[in-house]
Amino acid sequence: MSSVEPSDGVVRELVDLLLDRRWADKELGQHFLVDEKVLQVPIQLSKVDSKSHVLEVGPGPGTLTHFLLLTGARVTAIEIDHIAVEHLHRVHAEAIESGQLTLIEGDALKVQWPKDLTNVVCNPPYQISSPLIAKIDNWQENAKRQGIDQLKSVVLLLQDEFASRLVMEFGLASRGPLGINTALNWLVTLDMKVPAHCFTPHPEVQSRLVLMTPYDLCTEIGIDVESRLVKRMVSHAFAQRRKKMRNRLKGVPRKIERVPNWNRERWVKAVDLLLSDEENTVLEDGWEDFRPEELEVEEWLLLAQRLEYFNQQFNE
Repeated sequence: MSSVEPSDGVVRELVDLLLDRRWADKELGQHFLVDEKVLQVPIQLSKVDSKSHVLEVGPGPGTLTHFLLLTGARVTAIEIDHIAVEHLHRVHAEAIESGQLTLIEGDALKVQWPKDLTNVVCNPPYQISSPLIAKIDNWQENAKRQGIDQLKSVVLLLQDEFASRLVMEFGLASRGPLGINTALNWLVTLDMKVPAHCFTPHPEVQSRLVLMTPYDLCTEIGIDVESRLVKRMVSHAFAQRRKKMRNRLKGVPRKIERVPNWNRERWVKAVDLLLSDEENTVLEDGWEDFRPEELEVEEWLLLAQRLEYFNQQFNE
């Protein structure tokens, strides 16, 4: 397990140097972690070392960056705030000069990520948590399809309530597209809670460290299905989560054409066959009258598999 020695005072100094230039920007969701013991935990969870190439989103004052660099890892840091970028160029000039640290100014959701990443470790702005996880997941799936190395671990510091939904901690109440879609490719575990006093300025919510470890759910449970179809279907169904499944499936998911071998016409025909299927032996009786949150993750996979079965008949 990776570990680094504490750097007495360096965290507070890095934060103060940035705050001397400008106070934290609330619109950018800037809350800077100042507890050195907490900053050590993501390093330990991620197990990064000198062979790692780590993506950090939103480095801010460069405190987590500092500890990542101490492991010997290469770090690519993406920061949208120009003032923070200038600050990072000053305080981490040596690492930038040596090539250990690559600093990119821009929106992490829009800029291209390196293809040889091994880990993602960051304290991202809370407001981009969901699209950031979606981009991480898409990056992983693309790497899998291209046959290149995939991410070994992802460690994120998230809002506690959001983290609970990500792992679907509270059953039906927290079940949704975020948790279901993420579960297809990741084992997500909750780690330490981080109270507000560990940050400056203090956020109004509690935070939570989350570890995401690669996991192929379809292979694990023996269901062969296109994950992109599952995700489109799940997101579509939960867009109106109080409606029953039969009603949601009669509508066509957005951008269904981006899923190989699917289009609007094929979807409508496949759903018609599915809802009139009297030979169903894999789905629970009455599933069509369930609401989306009442279906388990495995049931979503079985549902998608059944739709693919009917869709393949149109190729004959």
